[in-house]
Amino acid sequence: MGRVLVSRQPICRPDRTIHGYELLFRDDENDRARIRNDDEATAQVIVNTFMEIGLQEMVGSHLAFINVSPNFLLGDFCEALPPDLVILELLVPPHLDPRLLLRVKLLVHGGYRIAVGDFAFAPKFQSLLEFVSIAKIDVHDSSSESLKAKMALCHRFGLKTVAEKVETPADFNLCKDLGFDWYQGYFFCHPQFVRGARIPLTRLTTLRLIGKLNDPQLTINHLEESIRQDLSLSYKLLRYVGSAGCGLRGRVQSIRHAAVLIGIDRLKIWASLILFSGVEDKMKEVDVSAIVRARMCEKLAEAMKLGDSADQFFLVGLFSLLDTMLSRPMEEIVESLNLTPEITNALLHRQGVLGSVLACVMAYERRDWNNVNCGTLDQEAIRNAYVRATAWSIRTLNGFADTLETSAIKSRA
Repeated sequence: MGRVLVSRQPICRPDRTIHGYELLFRDDENDRARIRNDDEATAQVIVNTFMEIGLQEMVGSHLAFINVSPNFLLGDFCEALPPDLVILELLVPPHLDPRLLLRVKLLVHGGYRIAVGDFAFAPKFQSLLEFVSIAKIDVHDSSSESLKAKMALCHRFGLKTVAEKVETPADFNLCKDLGFDWYQGYFFCHPQFVRGARIPLTRLTTLRLIGKLNDPQLTINHLEESIRQDLSLSYKLLRYVGSAGCGLRGRVQSIRHAAVLIGIDRLKIWASLILFSGVEDKMKEVDVSAIVRARMCEKLAEAMKLGDSADQFFLVGLFSLLDTMLSRPMEEIVESLNLTPEITNALLHRQGVLGSVLACVMAYERRDWNNVNCGTLDQEAIRNAYVRATAWSIRTLNGFADTLETSAIKSRA
């Protein structure tokens, strides 16, 4: 199981309470960031925050400051982020491209807030400052007179200000006297690591989904099928729905419900971010087991004439192995996914018809024949549900047929 590692550093108010956190890419626990590509690093920060750890777990009710390069901004990736919860911290290039200026303008009109660093104070960048909300100023790189001049320019453009690299009480007192709005640096807190577990995702599965999303004939049925064939995609989707808001009212009922909430346009960005952030190349046995279990739950629901809610049975079966995948208690996992009480109770306590079907499937997997019971269905109907689930999994995941045959197709009859 891969580990997720994101670093955050608080941005504080003058009274030292927290206003927000800057989210930082890190690839080890020694506070190092071996960044080969700025855009890939940003994509990893977003995927790890929104789809693995969860935005609430990272920043709580505070704002998230996320570094973005000009290329990342121009690539339409930012629309995957909720404008009311993030600040886009633009890494301004040596020269201001008119396309970048237009893109910033459009994002601001869409409700996003942009922050820029010290180098944007040069005269050639002043057209950019008209659309910027926040200026971050390195106090160690500026004399007292330079700081005063920069603050005057910020006031002229109506910008909020962040004092960066505030490392001593003297730095803090100087910046307070100059009227900075917020402060960031070792004087307040060193970057803090937030860790989590990552469910591996295959490149092939992600590419297939992106191909589906760009098909003009795409239907919601095809879209749901593409997402739910992979446990990692399904989990990331529900984590993203919870982290990014996505107009959610109430609880998530199914993968289809989550996909409809996001919409195809945002799903394209979501899938591209996942691919851009780096993915695995192998499917694990537990992924396959989860897919077979989910389909068997669904088939049993159909056999019991519960087809109208079959997608909920699929979701229960699929997510029933998340505790194994993430090495976390199921109670913690379901709390972060905003699921309906019926699905939650099925996963935690095997309650309700959803829970009883899941219990039957798990007993079948263990060959615990005394507990292979599912309503009024006979043993032949339950066995047929397993056979059909396995056959469907092979057809759906044909790129991994060999893996499926060796790790999932084991007759339990």
